[in-house]
Amino acid sequence: MDNDSPTPRLGLRELVDPSRWQSLQTHFARVLGILIRTISPSHELLVAPSWPPSVEADRAINLLKIGEELDQLAPRRDAVREGTTVTTVLGVTYALVPIRMTAEEIVAYFVVGPAVLGSREDELSFRRRIGAMGLDAEALHALLVSLKLYTFTAFRSALNLLEEVGTSIAQLAYQAKQLTAMAPGSLKIDEAVIAYHTDRVLHSLLDAATLATKADGGSVMLYDPQRDELKIRAAQGLSDEIIAATALRRGEGLAGLAAQERRLLLLDDQTFDGRLKARMGRANLVSSLIAPLTVEGASQPLGVLNLRTSNPQRRFTQEHMELLRRLIDLTDAALSNLQVFFTHARSSPSS
Repeated sequence: MDNDSPTPRLGLRELVDPSRWQSLQTHFARVLGILIRTISPSHELLVAPSWPPSVEADRAINLLKIGEELDQLAPRRDAVREGTTVTTVLGVTYALVPIRMTAEEIVAYFVVGPAVLGSREDELSFRRRIGAMGLDAEALHALLVSLKLYTFTAFRSALNLLEEVGTSIAQLAYQAKQLTAMAPGSLKIDEAVIAYHTDRVLHSLLDAATLATKADGGSVMLYDPQRDELKIRAAQGLSDEIIAATALRRGEGLAGLAAQERRLLLLDDQTFDGRLKARMGRANLVSSLIAPLTVEGASQPLGVLNLRTSNPQRRFTQEHMELLRRLIDLTDAALSNLQVFFTHARSSPSS
C-alpha cells in the first residue's frame, strides 16, 4: 500500500514528557522568581503555569489581566521568529522566548513575566498615575512590590539562557525520535547527540554569565573522571594555546578548589584569605567569580564556570554572585534532565 500521507506535525507534547517539562518549568520559575508559562504557537497552555512563591496567582491574574499580553507578544496571525518583550502601562514586562524543534520550526514559547525592569517607579508618582486611570493603585502597588526586580541586562541574559535550554531539549528530543527510526540502540550516536547539546547549553551559560556580569571573559571547564582533571570546554578571551594547555586536578587552583568544595568563590584584589590569594596567579586580575557546575545525583562535579575582570570599575559583587547562582541553577537542572528527555523520546512511539 502506497503511503503518501504527510508526516503528522510534532508539537512539544509529542516530543517531551509533559510532567517532566512541568517540573523543569516550575524549577526555573522558582529560581528566577518569575511566572513562566509554556504555550503553543496558537496560545494553548501546554502545561500549568509555574508561579514563584512570592506572587499570589489569582490576585496577579485579576489585577494585571495576565493573558491579555499574549496577542501583543505573539499575534496568532504571524509566526513570531525571535524573542520579543512587551511593557504594559502598569510598568511590568513580559517576554516571549521561542523553543525551536529545528532551526526553522518553533514548537512552543516560554512566556516569562510579569517582571519589573530597571528601577521601581516612585510610589507617589505611581499612585497618582494609576489612580488617574481609575485603577486600584494601592492594590497594584502592593502587587508590583512583590514582583522580581531585574536589571535589563540580567533579564536579557536569563531569557537567552532559557531559550537555549528550551531549544536544546526540544531539538534533543526531536533528534532522538529520528534516531529511533534510523539507528535504534546506537549507544555511540546517543552519547554524541547528548554531548553536543550539553556543549550548547554550556556555551550559552558562559554567554549569559559574561553578559549579566559584564565580565571581560571567562571559561567553562568540564571534569574528566578518567583523568581526574578539569579541561576548558568553552572560553571567551583566552588564546587557543592557553585553552589547550590548561588542565587542573580537583583542589588545584581556584577552579579546582571550587570543584572540590562545591562552593561559589568571589575574589578580588581585596581578598585576604591566604589560601585563596595564593591561587589567584594573575597580577592584573581585579575580580573573579568561580562557580561549580553539578548534575543532580552525581558524585562527581560536572565542571566549573570561571569569570574574570581586570577593570577596577567593574568589580564583581554579591549581586553578581546571586545572579550567577541563578543562571547556574537553571543550567544544572537542564543538564540533569537532558538524558531523561532523550531516553523518553527514544522510547516513545512517534505520533
